[in-house]
Amino acid sequence: MKVLILCMMLTIPSAALLDRIGVKVCYTQWFDCDDPSGTGDWETVENLEMKYPGKICKNPLAIEAQTLSGVPAQQTGQLFIHQDLLVGFICLNSQQKKDRLCRDYKVRFRCPCPWPWYEIPAN
Repeated sequence: MKVLILCMMLTIPSAALLDRIGVKVCYTQWFDCDDPSGTGDWETVENLEMKYPGKICKNPLAIEAQTLSGVPAQQTGQLFIHQDLLVGFICLNSQQKKDRLCRDYKVRFRCPCPWPWYEIPAN
């Protein structure tokens, strides 16, 4: 008996690519359910879905994180243990540079349209 194993790599297309091929991409509102006191900033999918029932699309395409002041997470110089659709966004204080706490983050989700929140404007 032969066994065939098929592996696929799941890639999420960018909003610009989806726009070029005519697929509209929408975003949820921004969510903030935790702050960096304690062990860090935990913006988990589980907590967000409990706090904001029905506000996150069923099959999001991506998660985006930024500080409450609007700085993209990747530009803060901080380390994150999660920024994915399975867990959500987690920044641990213990993983940051000496005597630094995580900044306070908010997240939103990229969703297939139609979604009742925000549509990306065409460039």
